[in-house]
Amino acid sequence: MKKLLSIVVAIIIFASTQVPFANAEATSVSKIESLLKTAEKHAGELKWQTSYEFTKEIKNPDMKVFNLTKNAYWKAYFEIEKYNGKDKEKFENRLHNNTGIHFSRATSYIDAITSGKKIERLTDQYNNLYSSDPTSNVTVQKYHDLSTEIRKQAQILYHVYGKSTREAILTKYKQPGVKALQTSKYVISTKIHLNNLESLIANKAPQYKIESNVATFFSLQDMIKNEEIAGDLYTIYYEIIRKDSNFLSQEKEITEFFKTSTEYTNAENVELLFGLYSKDYPDYLNLKKEIESTFIDFDLRYETLGIETHFIIDGIALVTHDEVETYQEESIAYSFTYLLEKDSDGNWKYLDLIAID
Repeated sequence: MKKLLSIVVAIIIFASTQVPFANAEATSVSKIESLLKTAEKHAGELKWQTSYEFTKEIKNPDMKVFNLTKNAYWKAYFEIEKYNGKDKEKFENRLHNNTGIHFSRATSYIDAITSGKKIERLTDQYNNLYSSDPTSNVTVQKYHDLSTEIRKQAQILYHVYGKSTREAILTKYKQPGVKALQTSKYVISTKIHLNNLESLIANKAPQYKIESNVATFFSLQDMIKNEEIAGDLYTIYYEIIRKDSNFLSQEKEITEFFKTSTEYTNAENVELLFGLYSKDYPDYLNLKKEIESTFIDFDLRYETLGIETHFIIDGIALVTHDEVETYQEESIAYSFTYLLEKDSDGNWKYLDLIAID
């Protein structure tokens, strides 16, 4: 009899300890179900607000709906985290598939629009700066700011759901910014090279680095269609290059070269003048005869008005020589642009005649 009573007591005690847990689990499941339904309701509404195919416009979703979805998601998430029953994984998957995905997509969509609006502002600022002062360092910095934000959005867009939605965001925000950058890229690249050139000269960099930068500058300048901007950049370049002591010393040599050339010409000294030409000068074999013929046919007097050395790269110089030719008391001004080369003995020679104005 005692044994039977002890078994009955044990059963009663076991039952009394299990009922609260069962009730707690039932309560938790009921609460989770309720929270999931609420989250799903808000997520379902949010889903369509981030689809371009549905809205036909790019704008932020109703932030009230977004916040309701966010709050409902996290309430369900933390309740499921506390739950240790057999259906935990099922609840987790349901929350993720029916709410979490749409909440995450909406977050990425909002981030993309936020970045897009920043691109829009930066594009307007950059266009205004470029229009008023295309070669300023402030304009260059704004170019970098816009480029950086466009690159950032490329990463953000990767997480935006829906091809049509991504393309619509690109069209609205990125394309105008990219167009602004593309239109001005040669001008900005040229100015960046000029900034680098100034730094190289200030830091006394090896001459080959300075000259390489100069060569790149002129290559980029050739790509600029706006002659006024190209001229402004050249003016900046010319101020910078004159800080290079090596350039200045060679410029003095070139000035002396033209002084000597003018003296030989006015003295009609065929041999000495002919000696100032490189053997690679066009039609070099007939050049001496042409010089002789000119001296016989014309009694010209020459005077230098100005010399502008555009660049000196690896022993080659581009130089414009402004002069006055006087014949029978009539004077005419000319500008000749030459390529000069420095020979192995360190003497400058005429290499080619590039232009006559």
